[in-house]
Amino acid sequence: MTGVTGFEPAGRVRLDWIIIGVVVTLCVGIFLYFSAGRQYALRDSAVGFDGLEYWLKSQSHAAQSFAGGWPLNRDTVGLLIQPVYDAHPDAERSAAKTKDELLLQSDEFDQQIDVIRDKALSVPSLVILPKWRSGMRLTGLAHPFLIVRGSDTQKVLHQVVGPEVGPLSFARTPFSEFSLALDQNLVARIYAAQTFEGRGCEPVLGRPGAMLLGACQLSGGGEKIYVLSDPDLLNNHGLILGDNARIAARLLPELAGEHRIIIDYSDENWLTEPEQVIERERTWDDLKRLFEPPFLALWAGAGLLLALAIWRGGIRSGPVAHPQTGLGTGKRTANRVRARLMRLTDQDGALLSDFIDTRLRARAAKVFGTTHKTSDSPEQAYLKFVRARRPELASRLDNLIQAIRVLPPHISADDAIAYVDQFELILEQLADDA
Repeated sequence: MTGVTGFEPAGRVRLDWIIIGVVVTLCVGIFLYFSAGRQYALRDSAVGFDGLEYWLKSQSHAAQSFAGGWPLNRDTVGLLIQPVYDAHPDAERSAAKTKDELLLQSDEFDQQIDVIRDKALSVPSLVILPKWRSGMRLTGLAHPFLIVRGSDTQKVLHQVVGPEVGPLSFARTPFSEFSLALDQNLVARIYAAQTFEGRGCEPVLGRPGAMLLGACQLSGGGEKIYVLSDPDLLNNHGLILGDNARIAARLLPELAGEHRIIIDYSDENWLTEPEQVIERERTWDDLKRLFEPPFLALWAGAGLLLALAIWRGGIRSGPVAHPQTGLGTGKRTANRVRARLMRLTDQDGALLSDFIDTRLRARAAKVFGTTHKTSDSPEQAYLKFVRARRPELASRLDNLIQAIRVLPPHISADDAIAYVDQFELILEQLADDA
């Protein structure tokens, strides 16, 4: 049996849910924006080395990208790859003011020569010299106009391994090929190749006088360091050319031995001894970090959600009032109360009698209209109408009504539902013919 309840109009949009959705979407967008940052965009671009990491992993080699933030056990590092994205190390990077300045920037982020040298002194390192300006990353176009000035790159080379290594030079042909010393069948293919003379270095890829990758001595330290003058051998842009990918899978694991290959994008030295324990006192700055980006966006979103919850809870309490319940409230409430009392006292038989009277009045109002006046009651008028139109259904309906009228007050719910189903079926057949 059904009761009369209020309803919410179809298609009604709740303003508070729209506000919540907008706030949550905004918070997620801000968080992702701050989380991604410049380095993520750099690593995933044409001049990044994420492709090298995925390629080495697919060849069952231990490789990992590292952007700093936690101590790195030096004993587990077999080869530390250090890409240099700063053509002017030790100098503060100036922000671009125009689009042209942004495209022609030669410094992606600030790096320090001392940090690069300290890492190379701690673990075997492969330093990759800078080659491309920011325009290469932003446009995806490898044009010679976007190559960093040779004098700047040469200065970085000399800062790392000393001026005795010789000058930097560029190939005169668009594409150059370099054979791998370990396997002459593997040939690297480089666009606008950037090489160095390599005096005092052992060639790994290329030859003395035009060396692409060489094993040199660290300036002032005497430690061996590998220098790659052209990043296009290993970066996302050049890894697909020639045998570059096969050379990376053949050469780098051999240089790393049985330990991991780490592609280090950090601008600090996070290498530590395994027994080294970092202990320090907590300060208020540690708590302050929780309120700095990207956490600041999360706090702002939480504050907006709290304000919205307080606002919604302050303007109302209880269910939303529907304007439709204002019409006939007294009569409907009385009917609901009476039906509730009958159900609580198990008077399903008496409730059925009231139910069929209500249904017959509703059918009469639909057939004759609410303003139609007759000498009989609406129920009797409707039954007369049915007898005239459908005598066979009218006979079944009369018999069913009589059977319901004589039901005892206390019957089971299953029996009551069976009578209701028969009654509604006859009304549906009459409605189809109307």
